[in-house]
Amino acid sequence: MSSSSRLMLVGGADVHHRIPFVREMTKAGFKVAVAGSGGGPMFRDAGISFFPYRLERGIAPWADLQTRTELIRLMDSWRPSIVHGFDTKPSYLVPLAARRTKVPLALRTITGMGFVFSSHGLQARGLRPIYRALHRRAARAAAWTVFQNQDDQDEFLAHGMADPSRCSLIPGSGVDFAKLEAEAEAGPEPEQMRRELKIGPGPVILMVARLVRHKGVIQYLQAAKLVRRRRQDAVFLLVGPLSSEGRQAVSKRTLLAYRDHVRWLGPRSDVPSLIKLARLVVLPSFYREGVPRVLLEAAALGKALVATDMPGCRDVVQEGVTGRLVPPRTVAPLAAALAELLDQPQVVDRMGEAARKHVRGSFSLRAVAAGYADLYQRLLAGGGLRPNCGGAGVRNSFAATGAAP
Repeated sequence: MSSSSRLMLVGGADVHHRIPFVREMTKAGFKVAVAGSGGGPMFRDAGISFFPYRLERGIAPWADLQTRTELIRLMDSWRPSIVHGFDTKPSYLVPLAARRTKVPLALRTITGMGFVFSSHGLQARGLRPIYRALHRRAARAAAWTVFQNQDDQDEFLAHGMADPSRCSLIPGSGVDFAKLEAEAEAGPEPEQMRRELKIGPGPVILMVARLVRHKGVIQYLQAAKLVRRRRQDAVFLLVGPLSSEGRQAVSKRTLLAYRDHVRWLGPRSDVPSLIKLARLVVLPSFYREGVPRVLLEAAALGKALVATDMPGCRDVVQEGVTGRLVPPRTVAPLAAALAELLDQPQVVDRMGEAARKHVRGSFSLRAVAAGYADLYQRLLAGGGLRPNCGGAGVRNSFAATGAAP
Protein backbone atom coordinates (compact mmCIF):
# COMPACT_ATOMS: atom_id res chain seq x y z
CA MET A 1 0.00 0.00 0.00
CA SER A 2 1.25 3.45 -0.86
CA SER A 3 2.21 5.67 2.06
CA SER A 4 0.02 8.33 0.45
CA SER A 5 -3.23 6.27 0.66
CA ARG A 6 -5.82 8.70 1.96
CA LEU A 7 -9.09 7.41 3.38
CA MET A 8 -12.13 9.63 3.91
CA LEU A 9 -14.97 8.20 6.01
CA VAL A 10 -18.36 9.88 5.67
CA GLY A 11 -21.07 9.37 8.28
CA GLY A 12 -23.98 11.11 9.93
CA ALA A 13 -24.59 12.79 13.28
CA ASP A 14 -23.24 9.86 15.31
CA VAL A 15 -20.09 9.32 13.26
CA HIS A 16 -18.05 9.84 16.46
CA HIS A 17 -18.78 6.18 17.27
CA ARG A 18 -16.25 5.38 14.53
CA ILE A 19 -13.30 7.03 16.31
CA PRO A 20 -11.92 3.62 17.46
CA PHE A 21 -12.25 2.37 13.87
CA VAL A 22 -10.37 5.44 12.61
CA ARG A 23 -7.53 4.67 15.01
CA GLU A 24 -7.36 1.11 13.69
CA MET A 25 -7.19 2.36 10.10
CA THR A 26 -4.40 4.76 11.07
CA LYS A 27 -2.48 1.82 12.57
CA ALA A 28 -3.02 -0.01 9.27
CA GLY A 29 -1.15 2.80 7.48
CA PHE A 30 -3.92 5.02 6.14
CA LYS A 31 -4.10 8.78 6.45
CA VAL A 32 -7.69 9.23 7.61
CA ALA A 33 -10.13 12.13 7.59
CA VAL A 34 -13.78 12.03 8.64
CA ALA A 35 -16.76 13.99 7.36
CA GLY A 36 -19.88 14.07 9.50
CA SER A 37 -22.94 16.08 10.38
CA GLY A 38 -22.06 16.02 14.09
CA GLY A 39 -19.34 15.11 16.57
CA GLY A 40 -16.68 17.57 15.42
CA PRO A 41 -15.25 18.43 18.89
CA MET A 42 -14.70 14.74 19.70
CA PHE A 43 -12.63 14.28 16.54
CA ARG A 44 -10.61 17.39 17.21
CA ASP A 45 -9.94 16.20 20.78
CA ALA A 46 -8.79 12.87 19.32
CA GLY A 47 -6.48 14.61 16.83
CA ILE A 48 -8.43 13.35 13.80
CA SER A 49 -9.06 15.54 10.76
CA PHE A 50 -12.76 16.36 10.61
CA PHE A 51 -14.92 18.10 8.02
CA PRO A 52 -18.48 19.10 8.98
CA TYR A 53 -21.25 18.97 6.41
CA ARG A 54 -25.04 19.31 6.47
CA LEU A 55 -27.21 16.21 6.39
CA GLU A 56 -30.97 16.09 6.89
CA ARG A 57 -32.18 12.89 8.57
CA GLY A 58 -35.65 12.87 7.11
CA ILE A 59 -37.06 12.93 3.59
CA ALA A 60 -35.54 16.07 2.06
CA PRO A 61 -34.67 15.76 -1.67
CA TRP A 62 -33.52 19.36 -2.11
CA ALA A 63 -31.34 19.22 0.99
CA ASP A 64 -29.87 15.90 -0.24
CA LEU A 65 -28.86 17.53 -3.52
CA GLN A 66 -27.14 20.31 -1.58
CA THR A 67 -25.41 17.67 0.57
CA ARG A 68 -24.13 15.88 -2.53
CA THR A 69 -22.68 19.17 -3.82
CA GLU A 70 -21.04 19.78 -0.45
CA LEU A 71 -19.53 16.29 -0.46
CA ILE A 72 -18.15 16.86 -3.96
CA ARG A 73 -16.38 19.99 -2.70
CA LEU A 74 -14.94 18.12 0.29
CA MET A 75 -13.64 15.29 -1.89
CA ASP A 76 -12.11 17.70 -4.42
CA SER A 77 -10.44 19.60 -1.60
CA TRP A 78 -9.00 16.68 0.41
CA ARG A 79 -8.42 14.33 -2.57
CA PRO A 80 -8.80 10.91 -0.90
CA SER A 81 -7.66 7.68 -2.51
CA ILE A 82 -10.78 6.04 -1.05
CA VAL A 83 -14.02 7.60 0.13
CA HIS A 84 -16.31 5.39 2.18
CA GLY A 85 -19.90 6.24 3.14
CA PHE A 86 -21.52 4.75 6.23
CA ASP A 87 -25.11 5.20 7.47
CA THR A 88 -28.40 5.41 5.60
CA LYS A 89 -28.04 8.50 3.40
CA PRO A 90 -24.23 8.58 3.01
CA SER A 91 -24.40 5.01 1.66
CA TYR A 92 -25.92 6.33 -1.57
CA LEU A 93 -24.93 10.01 -1.54
CA VAL A 94 -21.20 9.29 -1.25
CA PRO A 95 -20.87 7.08 -4.38
CA LEU A 96 -23.10 9.45 -6.36
CA ALA A 97 -20.93 12.41 -5.30
CA ALA A 98 -17.63 10.58 -5.84
CA ARG A 99 -18.34 9.78 -9.48
CA ARG A 100 -18.29 13.53 -10.16
CA THR A 101 -14.78 13.82 -8.71
CA LYS A 102 -11.37 12.26 -9.35
CA VAL A 103 -11.58 9.99 -6.29
CA PRO A 104 -10.34 6.57 -7.51
CA LEU A 105 -12.47 4.40 -5.23
CA ALA A 106 -15.86 4.91 -3.56
CA LEU A 107 -17.27 2.36 -1.12
CA ARG A 108 -20.44 2.16 0.91
CA THR A 109 -21.53 0.21 3.96
CA ILE A 110 -25.22 -0.54 4.41
CA THR A 111 -25.81 -0.01 8.14
CA GLY A 112 -29.48 -0.88 7.99
CA MET A 113 -32.28 0.13 5.66
CA GLY A 114 -33.87 2.99 7.53
CA PHE A 115 -37.39 4.36 7.84
CA VAL A 116 -38.44 3.87 4.21
CA PHE A 117 -37.93 0.11 4.47
CA SER A 118 -39.14 -0.16 8.09
CA SER A 119 -42.47 1.63 8.04
CA HIS A 120 -45.72 0.10 6.78
CA GLY A 121 -47.10 3.57 6.05
CA LEU A 122 -48.22 4.75 2.63
CA GLN A 123 -45.49 7.38 2.44
CA ALA A 124 -42.70 4.88 3.09
CA ARG A 125 -44.11 2.33 0.66
CA GLY A 126 -44.48 5.01 -1.98
CA LEU A 127 -40.87 6.09 -1.55
CA ARG A 128 -39.35 2.59 -1.79
CA PRO A 129 -39.16 2.53 -5.61
CA ILE A 130 -37.34 5.88 -5.54
CA TYR A 131 -34.85 4.73 -2.92
CA ARG A 132 -34.27 1.46 -4.75
CA ALA A 133 -33.50 3.45 -7.90
CA LEU A 134 -31.04 5.63 -5.95
CA HIS A 135 -29.29 2.57 -4.56
CA ARG A 136 -29.07 0.99 -8.02
CA ARG A 137 -27.31 4.13 -9.26
CA ALA A 138 -25.08 4.14 -6.17
CA ALA A 139 -24.21 0.47 -6.77
CA ARG A 140 -22.98 1.29 -10.27
CA ALA A 141 -20.88 4.17 -8.91
CA ALA A 142 -19.40 2.23 -5.99
CA ALA A 143 -16.32 0.04 -6.26
CA TRP A 144 -17.65 -2.16 -3.45
CA THR A 145 -20.65 -2.53 -1.15
CA VAL A 146 -20.36 -3.91 2.37
CA PHE A 147 -23.33 -5.26 4.31
CA GLN A 148 -23.57 -5.63 8.09
CA ASN A 149 -26.23 -8.34 8.14
CA GLN A 150 -27.48 -11.08 5.85
CA ASP A 151 -31.06 -9.79 5.65
CA ASP A 152 -29.98 -6.48 4.13
CA GLN A 153 -27.65 -8.24 1.70
CA ASP A 154 -30.45 -10.52 0.53
CA GLU A 155 -32.86 -7.57 0.12
CA PHE A 156 -30.37 -5.52 -1.91
CA LEU A 157 -29.50 -8.41 -4.21
CA ALA A 158 -33.15 -9.33 -4.73
CA HIS A 159 -33.92 -5.80 -5.96
CA GLY A 160 -30.74 -5.18 -7.95
CA MET A 161 -29.44 -2.59 -5.47
CA ALA A 162 -25.98 -4.21 -5.29
CA ASP A 163 -23.71 -5.98 -7.73
CA PRO A 164 -23.12 -9.56 -6.49
CA SER A 165 -19.62 -9.45 -7.99
CA ARG A 166 -18.69 -6.37 -5.91
CA CYS A 167 -19.99 -6.89 -2.40
CA SER A 168 -19.30 -8.69 0.86
CA LEU A 169 -20.51 -8.98 4.43
CA ILE A 170 -18.62 -7.68 7.48
CA PRO A 171 -20.80 -8.08 10.58
CA GLY A 172 -21.40 -4.88 12.53
CA SER A 173 -19.16 -1.89 13.12
CA GLY A 174 -16.98 -3.60 15.69
CA VAL A 175 -16.80 -3.20 19.46
CA ASP A 176 -13.62 -2.22 21.29
CA PHE A 177 -14.11 -4.64 24.15
CA ALA A 178 -11.10 -3.45 26.17
CA LYS A 179 -12.26 0.18 26.03
CA LEU A 180 -15.85 -0.76 26.86
CA GLU A 181 -14.78 -2.80 29.88
CA ALA A 182 -12.46 -0.03 31.07
CA GLU A 183 -15.29 2.51 30.88
CA ALA A 184 -17.61 0.18 32.78
CA GLU A 185 -15.00 -0.48 35.46
CA ALA A 186 -14.08 3.19 35.80
CA GLY A 187 -17.70 4.13 36.49
CA PRO A 188 -19.52 3.83 39.79
CA GLU A 189 -20.50 0.47 41.17
CA PRO A 190 -24.16 -0.56 40.78
CA GLU A 191 -25.07 0.29 44.37
CA GLN A 192 -23.61 3.76 44.00
CA MET A 193 -25.53 4.21 40.71
CA ARG A 194 -28.72 3.25 42.51
CA ARG A 195 -28.09 5.90 45.14
CA GLU A 196 -27.30 8.54 42.52
CA LEU A 197 -30.42 7.69 40.52
CA LYS A 198 -32.51 7.29 43.69
CA ILE A 199 -33.88 3.92 42.67
CA GLY A 200 -34.68 0.92 44.83
CA PRO A 201 -33.07 -2.52 45.01
CA GLY A 202 -35.28 -4.18 42.39
CA PRO A 203 -34.11 -5.51 39.00
CA VAL A 204 -33.25 -2.80 36.44
CA ILE A 205 -34.44 -3.00 32.84
CA LEU A 206 -32.66 -0.61 30.47
CA MET A 207 -33.44 0.75 27.01
CA VAL A 208 -30.99 3.07 25.21
CA ALA A 209 -32.14 4.69 21.96
CA ARG A 210 -33.06 7.86 20.14
CA LEU A 211 -36.57 8.72 21.25
CA VAL A 212 -38.36 7.93 18.02
CA ARG A 213 -41.33 5.66 17.51
CA HIS A 214 -39.63 3.21 15.16
CA LYS A 215 -37.12 2.37 17.89
CA GLY A 216 -40.03 0.86 19.82
CA VAL A 217 -40.09 3.48 22.59
CA ILE A 218 -43.88 3.46 22.88
CA GLN A 219 -43.95 -0.34 23.08
CA TYR A 220 -41.32 -0.20 25.82
CA LEU A 221 -43.33 2.32 27.84
CA GLN A 222 -46.51 0.29 27.52
CA ALA A 223 -44.79 -3.02 28.31
CA ALA A 224 -43.21 -1.49 31.42
CA LYS A 225 -46.64 -0.47 32.66
CA LEU A 226 -47.92 -4.04 32.18
CA VAL A 227 -44.93 -5.67 33.87
CA ARG A 228 -45.08 -3.38 36.88
CA ARG A 229 -48.65 -4.46 37.62
CA ARG A 230 -47.17 -7.66 39.05
CA ARG A 231 -43.52 -6.67 39.56
CA GLN A 232 -43.69 -3.30 41.26
CA ASP A 233 -40.05 -3.69 42.32
CA ALA A 234 -38.89 -3.64 38.67
CA VAL A 235 -37.10 -0.43 37.67
CA PHE A 236 -37.46 0.58 34.02
CA LEU A 237 -34.93 3.11 32.72
CA LEU A 238 -34.98 4.88 29.37
CA VAL A 239 -31.87 6.67 28.08
CA GLY A 240 -31.70 8.84 25.00
CA PRO A 241 -32.21 12.33 23.61
CA LEU A 242 -35.49 13.80 22.47
CA SER A 243 -35.79 13.81 18.69
CA SER A 244 -36.86 16.43 16.19
CA GLU A 245 -37.95 13.85 13.58
CA GLY A 246 -41.49 15.13 13.15
CA ARG A 247 -44.23 12.56 13.64
CA GLN A 248 -41.65 9.91 14.48
CA ALA A 249 -40.51 11.82 17.57
CA VAL A 250 -41.68 10.68 21.00
CA SER A 251 -42.67 13.81 22.91
CA LYS A 252 -41.70 14.73 26.43
CA ARG A 253 -45.40 14.83 27.22
CA THR A 254 -45.69 11.14 26.29
CA LEU A 255 -42.70 10.26 28.47
CA LEU A 256 -44.21 12.13 31.41
CA ALA A 257 -47.46 10.21 30.99
CA TYR A 258 -45.50 7.03 31.90
CA ARG A 259 -43.31 8.55 34.61
CA ASP A 260 -44.82 6.27 37.27
CA HIS A 261 -43.54 3.25 35.35
CA VAL A 262 -40.45 4.37 33.40
CA ARG A 263 -37.69 6.71 34.49
CA TRP A 264 -36.43 8.78 31.54
CA LEU A 265 -32.81 9.85 32.17
CA GLY A 266 -32.25 11.85 28.98
CA PRO A 267 -28.96 11.49 27.09
CA ARG A 268 -26.13 10.04 29.20
CA SER A 269 -22.38 9.70 28.77
CA ASP A 270 -22.14 6.79 31.26
CA VAL A 271 -24.05 4.14 29.31
CA PRO A 272 -21.52 1.34 30.14
CA SER A 273 -22.14 1.96 33.86
CA LEU A 274 -25.90 1.85 33.29
CA ILE A 275 -25.54 -1.41 31.36
CA LYS A 276 -23.53 -2.82 34.25
CA LEU A 277 -26.40 -1.88 36.58
CA ALA A 278 -29.08 -3.46 34.38
CA ARG A 279 -30.54 -6.94 34.69
CA LEU A 280 -31.92 -6.87 31.15
CA VAL A 281 -31.22 -4.63 28.15
CA VAL A 282 -34.11 -4.08 25.76
CA LEU A 283 -34.42 -2.82 22.18
CA PRO A 284 -37.95 -3.31 20.77
CA SER A 285 -37.02 -1.58 17.51
CA PHE A 286 -38.91 -2.09 14.27
CA TYR A 287 -36.38 0.03 12.41
CA ARG A 288 -34.22 -1.80 9.85
CA GLU A 289 -31.01 -1.75 11.90
CA GLY A 290 -27.56 -2.75 10.68
CA VAL A 291 -26.35 -4.37 13.91
CA PRO A 292 -27.47 -2.28 16.90
CA ARG A 293 -24.48 -1.03 18.89
CA VAL A 294 -26.32 -1.01 22.21
CA LEU A 295 -27.11 -4.73 21.89
CA LEU A 296 -23.48 -5.50 21.08
CA GLU A 297 -22.20 -3.47 24.02
CA ALA A 298 -24.74 -4.93 26.43
CA ALA A 299 -23.91 -8.46 25.30
CA ALA A 300 -20.19 -7.77 25.61
CA LEU A 301 -20.79 -6.77 29.24
CA GLY A 302 -22.62 -10.03 29.88
CA LYS A 303 -26.24 -8.90 29.80
CA ALA A 304 -29.23 -10.90 28.61
CA LEU A 305 -31.11 -9.16 25.79
CA VAL A 306 -34.71 -8.70 24.73
CA ALA A 307 -35.25 -7.38 21.22
CA THR A 308 -37.56 -7.62 18.26
CA ASP A 309 -37.24 -10.30 15.61
CA MET A 310 -35.84 -7.84 13.06
CA PRO A 311 -32.76 -7.71 10.80
CA GLY A 312 -29.71 -6.75 12.80
CA CYS A 313 -31.31 -7.48 16.15
CA ARG A 314 -31.49 -11.20 15.44
CA ASP A 315 -27.80 -11.22 14.48
CA VAL A 316 -27.04 -10.51 18.16
CA VAL A 317 -30.02 -12.03 19.98
CA GLN A 318 -30.26 -15.80 19.60
CA GLU A 319 -33.71 -16.83 20.79
CA GLY A 320 -33.52 -18.67 24.09
CA VAL A 321 -29.71 -18.56 24.09
CA THR A 322 -28.52 -14.95 24.45
CA GLY A 323 -31.98 -13.53 25.12
CA ARG A 324 -35.48 -13.35 23.76
CA LEU A 325 -36.88 -12.20 20.42
CA VAL A 326 -40.42 -10.84 20.24
CA PRO A 327 -42.58 -9.79 17.27
CA PRO A 328 -42.09 -6.16 16.24
CA ARG A 329 -44.71 -3.52 17.04
CA THR A 330 -46.24 -5.61 19.83
CA VAL A 331 -46.62 -4.92 23.54
CA ALA A 332 -48.04 -8.03 25.19
CA PRO A 333 -45.31 -10.43 23.92
CA LEU A 334 -42.63 -7.94 24.99
CA ALA A 335 -44.14 -7.60 28.45
CA ALA A 336 -44.49 -11.38 28.76
CA ALA A 337 -40.85 -11.98 27.80
CA LEU A 338 -39.63 -9.38 30.30
CA ALA A 339 -41.82 -10.71 33.11
CA GLU A 340 -40.74 -14.29 32.44
CA LEU A 341 -37.04 -13.42 32.52
CA LEU A 342 -37.41 -11.33 35.67
CA ASP A 343 -38.74 -14.47 37.36
CA GLN A 344 -35.77 -16.56 36.15
CA PRO A 345 -32.53 -14.92 37.35
CA GLN A 346 -30.44 -18.05 36.76
CA VAL A 347 -31.63 -18.25 33.14
CA VAL A 348 -30.80 -14.56 32.71
CA ASP A 349 -27.28 -15.18 34.03
CA ARG A 350 -26.75 -18.03 31.56
CA MET A 351 -28.05 -15.91 28.68
CA GLY A 352 -25.75 -13.05 29.65
CA GLU A 353 -22.70 -15.29 29.59
CA ALA A 354 -23.77 -16.79 26.23
CA ALA A 355 -24.25 -13.27 24.86
CA ARG A 356 -20.75 -12.29 25.96
CA LYS A 357 -19.20 -15.29 24.20
CA HIS A 358 -21.27 -14.75 21.05
CA VAL A 359 -20.33 -11.12 20.42
CA ARG A 360 -16.70 -11.53 21.39
CA GLY A 361 -16.39 -14.29 18.84
CA SER A 362 -18.03 -12.40 15.97
CA PHE A 363 -18.09 -8.63 16.45
CA SER A 364 -14.72 -7.43 17.78
CA LEU A 365 -13.35 -4.12 16.53
CA ARG A 366 -10.05 -5.80 15.66
CA ALA A 367 -11.70 -8.37 13.39
CA VAL A 368 -13.99 -5.82 11.71
CA ALA A 369 -11.12 -3.35 11.17
CA ALA A 370 -8.92 -6.10 9.73
CA GLY A 371 -11.66 -6.96 7.26
CA TYR A 372 -11.98 -3.37 6.08
CA ALA A 373 -8.20 -2.78 5.94
CA ASP A 374 -7.81 -5.88 3.80
CA LEU A 375 -10.64 -4.74 1.51
CA TYR A 376 -9.13 -1.25 1.08
CA GLN A 377 -5.67 -2.59 0.38
CA ARG A 378 -6.81 -5.13 -2.19
CA LEU A 379 -9.00 -2.62 -4.01
CA LEU A 380 -6.09 -0.16 -4.13
CA ALA A 381 -3.89 -2.94 -5.48
CA GLY A 382 -6.39 -3.58 -8.24
CA GLY A 383 -8.15 -6.79 -7.27
CA GLY A 384 -7.57 -10.11 -5.55
CA LEU A 385 -11.01 -10.10 -3.95
CA ARG A 386 -13.67 -12.75 -4.07
CA PRO A 387 -17.16 -11.43 -3.28
CA ASN A 388 -19.32 -13.36 -0.85
CA CYS A 389 -22.68 -11.99 -1.96
CA GLY A 390 -25.17 -14.44 -3.32
CA GLY A 391 -25.32 -17.21 -0.73
CA ALA A 392 -27.58 -17.11 2.31
CA GLY A 393 -25.91 -17.52 5.66
CA VAL A 394 -22.47 -16.30 4.57
CA ARG A 395 -20.71 -14.68 7.48
CA ASN A 396 -16.99 -14.73 6.55
CA SER A 397 -16.36 -11.77 4.29
CA PHE A 398 -12.86 -12.63 3.19
CA ALA A 399 -12.54 -16.38 3.48
CA ALA A 400 -10.62 -16.48 0.23
CA THR A 401 -8.06 -13.90 1.32
CA GLY A 402 -7.39 -15.11 4.82
CA ALA A 403 -8.38 -11.81 6.43
CA ALA A 404 -10.41 -11.74 9.61
CA PRO A 405 -14.14 -11.28 9.10
